[in-house]
Amino acid sequence: MSDLEDLEDISGVGPSKADDLRDAGYESVEDVRGADEDELAEVDSFGKSLAARVKAEVGGLELDDESDAEVTEEAADDADAESDAEAESDSESDSSVDTDDDADDAAEAAEDVIEVDYEAIDEISGVGEAKAEALQEAGYESVEDVQAASQSELADVESVGNALAARIKADVGGLAVTEDVDAEIETDEEEEEVAEEAATELQARGVADKTPTLTDETAAALAQKHREGTPKFNRQDHHKKKRVSKSYRKPRGQHSKQRKGQKGKGATVEAGFRSPTAARDLHPSGFEEVYVHNTDDLDGVDGDTQAVRIASAVGGRKRELIEEEAEEEEIRVLNPTYVEVEVEE
Repeated sequence: MSDLEDLEDISGVGPSKADDLRDAGYESVEDVRGADEDELAEVDSFGKSLAARVKAEVGGLELDDESDAEVTEEAADDADAESDAEAESDSESDSSVDTDDDADDAAEAAEDVIEVDYEAIDEISGVGEAKAEALQEAGYESVEDVQAASQSELADVESVGNALAARIKADVGGLAVTEDVDAEIETDEEEEEVAEEAATELQARGVADKTPTLTDETAAALAQKHREGTPKFNRQDHHKKKRVSKSYRKPRGQHSKQRKGQKGKGATVEAGFRSPTAARDLHPSGFEEVYVHNTDDLDGVDGDTQAVRIASAVGGRKRELIEEEAEEEEIRVLNPTYVEVEVEE
């Protein structure tokens, strides 16, 4: 152990860290020698690795290679910061102080590496199930494999960019991450969530696309019904007075233009407006409607020509049973339940 006179003579301690030691009450080398490693680690800009190095320098504590390498980098940073400060002129003294502070902050960030034990890859910060699968497909089966990889290697994995790779290394491998990287990772996660939500759609349960088997006569009558349609029978002058509703009433006035059948005054109910006999009372799709209240009502329903409509009083559980049995018998439900399903790309 060599003789040390000032705090700056200690390896890894520059002027800024010496000032931090003095502010903490360590005025001399003897004071530092009397403190333990944990007390030195609590000093501003000091980490555990630098505290161990200082104790090894002044108190005979042995250092492992990893701590020695970390503190060597810190000493190099301090030396660079001191050289820059000496090269500055007196007029730029304020800016040199800021430069020293930034260098100290960077050294402190490099020292304060948090080692966390994870059992699975998806427990790492910023890694969900999808990204964990991508890492496993790339050959990173465990947290140890991820910890051994470099940031650039992780960035090459599909769906893992440079920002997320830096976040992963900070969580398991000792890399400092800035707030900008954190913000970028959060944005990527939000975009991924939006993309996953957009990959679903509502689809009708059962055989909703089934069409009926129609005779030529019924098909022609149904086409005629769709082509001609049925006029709206509204009450005379309903659009002129609020107290008069649209509900049809036969016009009885002596001078009523609607009663006389003048064009533009509205149609009156009379023979000739009914739909063709073959297409009468059919659903627009061509099916004959059958109301059902339970699964027993499905017995005797012909799925080729008839479709069922579930009554409004039926609850959700019984409705689901009716729809399942109707799907097995290939019977179309005209008012099915819509469920959200994933869309295959």
